[in-house]
Amino acid sequence: MTGEDGQELLGRLRRGDKAALHALYCACQPRLFSYLLRLSGRREVAQDLCSEVWCRAAARLDTLRPDSRLLPWLFVIGRNLFFSHCRWRSRDVHYLNELRLAAADSPPTPPDEALRTERKAALEVALARLPGVYREAVVLVAVEGLTREEAAAVAGIRVTALRQRLSRGLKALKEILAEKGSLDQRGNHE
Repeated sequence: MTGEDGQELLGRLRRGDKAALHALYCACQPRLFSYLLRLSGRREVAQDLCSEVWCRAAARLDTLRPDSRLLPWLFVIGRNLFFSHCRWRSRDVHYLNELRLAAADSPPTPPDEALRTERKAALEVALARLPGVYREAVVLVAVEGLTREEAAAVAGIRVTALRQRLSRGLKALKEILAEKGSLDQRGNHE
């Protein structure tokens, strides 16, 4: 959502145009869902978070500034909701124990679209193995295509910190994928 189309849509949103909200939803929902799915690793969590993002976004349209970037704005809302969800869940020790056991038994399920090719599936598994802060940086920049400045704003950190996380995340991702390749060459499959 950049350029004149994004500015025009932003103006319509700020004036309370309901059709503009629908247009924003159509344009951003797939990327928002993908981002939240990769953060959470669970389709049902990503769906719930997306619903809440749209409710909150609709309630806050009047707070948009004329220079707002819509997709990063939605990602910030989604990220904040995800971390609130994590804090809420962390209080339930029993849930965490179950989650650890489930993670040991099977890798997180990648989005249905990623299952089309083995390469996409391997990348999704590798992304899921990255530590959360590195995964977030890689997903925001390399997958979602945000600039480093936009990604840093979404993550609430400085650009230099984002660059460091991105660099470390890409290096770790490369190592994970190389490790998987060496396992496959020996005939061992995960």
